[in-house]
Amino acid sequence: MGAPFIYVCPSCKGSLRKGADYWSCSVCGKQFEVRRGVPMLDIGSNAAFGFIGTDDPDRFLDEVEEKGWRTTLRGIQKPNSPNKLQEAIAPNRIAWKYLLEMDSSWKVLDIGAGTGGVACQIAKECSVVALDKLWVDVAFLHLRAQQDGLSQFEAVMADAVSLPFESAQYDLAIMIGSLEWVPTSWPDRAPREVQLQALREAWRILKPGGHFFLGIENRSYLGYFLDVPEQHTNMRYISLMERDEAEIFSQDLRGKPYLELTHSKEECIELLKEAGFEEIQAFWLYPNYRFLNYVIPLDKPSIVRSFIEDHLDPRDFCGAESSLYRFYRFFDPMVVSHHVGHFGFLTHRPNKQRRGR
Repeated sequence: MGAPFIYVCPSCKGSLRKGADYWSCSVCGKQFEVRRGVPMLDIGSNAAFGFIGTDDPDRFLDEVEEKGWRTTLRGIQKPNSPNKLQEAIAPNRIAWKYLLEMDSSWKVLDIGAGTGGVACQIAKECSVVALDKLWVDVAFLHLRAQQDGLSQFEAVMADAVSLPFESAQYDLAIMIGSLEWVPTSWPDRAPREVQLQALREAWRILKPGGHFFLGIENRSYLGYFLDVPEQHTNMRYISLMERDEAEIFSQDLRGKPYLELTHSKEECIELLKEAGFEEIQAFWLYPNYRFLNYVIPLDKPSIVRSFIEDHLDPRDFCGAESSLYRFYRFFDPMVVSHHVGHFGFLTHRPNKQRRGR
């Protein structure tokens, strides 16, 4: 295993003294509980979305210890909901890694790691920290790594807007299906500004030249024009609205603000640029970032067209999405590139710091 990860206080970025039951900051004096082996380096509210979704975390974790993580995860599966075990083990989830030349010396941070579908696979190759906002999710990750014999793996509970790590120590940071949820822990702040702060934190902890991979749904997905509900709110058309109109719509129908922001391709690129990233490449993650079969570069119209003609299968489209196949076949590839379902963005922190940062 390479050099250890260097943690800092999420509140003041002071150094931390590690104990068995608490970690304490040597600067501000704040203490952080260590519960079931997991340091809880969190700030903000605990209103975040969790993937495991159990009402009795300790009982769930006891079962993980007794029965194994696979059996226990299968046991909490609910009808008509995402398959938790499949998402946790799907080998294609890290197909995008072949865009990079990773090696065993790399240090990787997975921000919003969920049940470890990405982090635990990468930890077979290099050193990984899996971070999530929900304690039960992180404690599950801790047990999963132990049961799978992942010696280059650490799990920590923390918030993406204030990462508890010393600057410039990671070779790769990942946010897949998590950026849109970050604002839910900060309901009194503008959601785009919360997301921007999280991206700036990801930039901060990367080494100069370090890479960042973002996986996120597209607010301009063609299916949303065809009556498909938006995936995070289960509301039709909300992501297509102007933000102020969407906020009113959300308050009227759900009684809460619209925080789960997704973005168009151009909006994602602008966010990443504002955070300090450069040389941003955009990809179509098909069929989605959970069960990834193809990574298509969206700046190559000939490749987009070839993929549509040679690999899209009309049998994969059903229900409200049944018309999508015909639209994808009909539209110009550059039009299609703005209306795919799931984006991937690969970018990096520049080797030289820009003036004014």
